[in-house]
Amino acid sequence: MNYSVQQIKFECFSYIKEFGARMEDWVIGAASNPDRALFEACAVDRSDDIWMWKPALSAAAASAVIDFMTSRYRLSRAVLQGDNAPARFIILYRKRPDERTDG
Repeated sequence: MNYSVQQIKFECFSYIKEFGARMEDWVIGAASNPDRALFEACAVDRSDDIWMWKPALSAAAASAVIDFMTSRYRLSRAVLQGDNAPARFIILYRKRPDERTDG
């Protein structure tokens, strides 16, 4: 199932609300392979960290979600290199305590 821009925004907000922290403590990005992006490129721990991914309708839809969440709500943008395929999966994860600005 693919999700619309509005559905993914809602899912992101729900996840942030459920697991807490400030908006600045979250990272969002888009990838063609969310498993590789989260667990290899971003070094998210599958069992200990808080993360999710959602498939968007298109790469343009994923880009719209990221632009909205980073410009309006100050989420950090994930920097993913070497992913040349259309990046339509939204990835979201909470920074570890040692990566947050408040320590």
